[in-house]
Amino acid sequence: MCPDDTESPVVIVGRARDLRTIGERAGTDGDARVVAEAGVRVTIDYFGDRTVTAIDCDPAVAGSDALLGARAGSGFRTALDRAVPELTTGGTLLGLLLDEVPVVMLISGSMIARTAGVPFTDVRMPPVNVCAGWVAGGGLDVANREDPSALLGRGPNAPRLEDDSDPLGWHVAPPLPPGSIRRRRRIDVAPGPRPGEAVVDGLFRDIYHDLDGSEAIVHEYAVNVTIDLATATINAAEATPRVLPGPQCPLAATSVNRVLGQRLPGLRSELRSSMTGPTTCTHLTDQLRALADIHALLPLLA
Repeated sequence: MCPDDTESPVVIVGRARDLRTIGERAGTDGDARVVAEAGVRVTIDYFGDRTVTAIDCDPAVAGSDALLGARAGSGFRTALDRAVPELTTGGTLLGLLLDEVPVVMLISGSMIARTAGVPFTDVRMPPVNVCAGWVAGGGLDVANREDPSALLGRGPNAPRLEDDSDPLGWHVAPPLPPGSIRRRRRIDVAPGPRPGEAVVDGLFRDIYHDLDGSEAIVHEYAVNVTIDLATATINAAEATPRVLPGPQCPLAATSVNRVLGQRLPGLRSELRSSMTGPTTCTHLTDQLRALADIHALLPLLA
């Protein structure tokens, strides 16, 4: 959600659901069961020091108040691990939602520049060489140095993600207020073609809801992996960049191979060291981080 003016906080509202579908007619009400649901609301003093000023979790979790005063950007995930480690290690929906807070803050800069009248030169940009898109001398780096306002270009219009043949594939989301952004994430886990394997089809999309009511894609990435059920290890992985802001961004897709041989529990910790620098992608890393929670879903395949 976007602030109304430079005095308002940024509010992040998240909802998540685990849905188990059974049989050939999966997707109909009779063959699906909600396994878990969760929601969060995080209020951030964006125009101050970007600290968390309020946090509400549903279901409530002891220790979440320790995140009050934490910076919502760099360092937030470390603070989360320290305050409520069971959320991220246990593959919980609350952990997944709170893990998204730093990246939502990262992509909020252009939104706020558009709607709150903040000069784009005042928006904090990622450091050079933090990822493939922001490699030194690349398209985004050059555009930012020559004319920062050029980074406010519009992405493609956002078509519906919902599939009428699978009405439960996405849970219902309320209308997005103008001047806001939304990240939608889907992670489907199914038995693999060979015994002892599971296949994962993941997708996320960031959209910007413009003041004129239209919606444009900011980022979109798809990831497919194969999991060995006996060891919870990733033995195949493919990343497909769909919409990204810079011309060099898609070059990072091959870095997905760094997760091969990695176990799902502890994957987030491994990615912190392996997915860094100008050969990787911040948004691909976020997509891979979400895979760490799949270990909580694998028992449901039995």
